[in-house]
Amino acid sequence: MTRLNSLQINICLLSIIFIMGLQSFSSVAQNKTIQIVQITDPQFGFFDENKSFVKETMLYTEAIKQINKLKPDFVVVTGDFVNNSKDVNQIEEFKRITAGLDEDIPLYLSPGNHDLGQNPTKEDFEFYFSQYGKGNDRFAFEYNNSYFIGLNSVIIKSKTNKRDEKKQFRWLKRKLKHAKFSDVIIVFTHYPFFIKDFDENENYSNQSKKDRSKYFTLFKKYGVDAIFAGHLHNNAESSYNDIDMITTNAAGRPLGKAEPGYRLIEIKNSKLSTKYINTLINSTVLETSY
Repeated sequence: MTRLNSLQINICLLSIIFIMGLQSFSSVAQNKTIQIVQITDPQFGFFDENKSFVKETMLYTEAIKQINKLKPDFVVVTGDFVNNSKDVNQIEEFKRITAGLDEDIPLYLSPGNHDLGQNPTKEDFEFYFSQYGKGNDRFAFEYNNSYFIGLNSVIIKSKTNKRDEKKQFRWLKRKLKHAKFSDVIIVFTHYPFFIKDFDENENYSNQSKKDRSKYFTLFKKYGVDAIFAGHLHNNAESSYNDIDMITTNAAGRPLGKAEPGYRLIEIKNSKLSTKYINTLINSTVLETSY
């Protein structure tokens, strides 16, 4: 048997230490708590029917301030940034305040019907991309062995954008195939697929039964854990086939009992938890001010 010389022994020891270090680093990365903030429907101009956006400015500024203190891994805005999709003043105010988010916190956008229109045209898409950036209507990425997808749910709801919807659905299948071995898979969307019951009738606030079935069949196949939506301007939680359907209240004008706020989502040890944060609690914003 050939005796190892000291150089070979040192190389072997260094290799073992390096491998152990990689395993330790991987373990730490996987056990790290991931924090995501979902904020939705700041909808500049909604309080005052497009005459002003003073209240939205106050509430959204306070929300961004609080999010900066939380220092989440990233932020997702799930649509209805503004009330009038073509009002440049509303758009600029949304972008100005959003730019106050710490530059180290990545930001992702998922458009709403007030950003694109109920049945968006080619011109509507061109204007949207000119304001928010080309391709900024959907996203998909892996982070710490979890996978995150943002959909353009406007074209799912629309009656005139079926070609765009089919193209996005094919894209979604590709992304989910890539994500299927992730610990947690989360989808972000403006429109909830449903509010309280998977079999509820279609209305202004949800997707059609046909689309619900189509998408949840795909979600179940690839192990999606939760969908986070907005649009309702109130909070709601439900589930179907062990997939959570969580709807978050508006950062701007609420239409239910919940106060304006945002949602904190946490992933730790492959477990998902979430809580809604009222912007007005422990803030300088007074409830009477809106």
